[in-house]
Amino acid sequence: MPSEIVEKVIARYKPYGATYRPGEKAPFSGTFICDRGTMLTPVRVQLSRGEALPEAEGLGEHTLWRGTNIQS
Repeated sequence: MPSEIVEKVIARYKPYGATYRPGEKAPFSGTFICDRGTMLTPVRVQLSRGEALPEAEGLGEHTLWRGTNIQS
């Protein structure tokens, strides 16, 4: 069941761009953001191309990163 929920979340965000799971390789160098919901601040990581995307603060398979051009 939980993987079905994750797939629904991915499908919702697909129109806004590619999403990445922990362990996938970063397709480009830059900032990636994980939005953990409206009540929590987003998590940002700076990765180089080919680095593995991390798990964000214990979210496990629910960690979904997306690329952003916001540098902060």
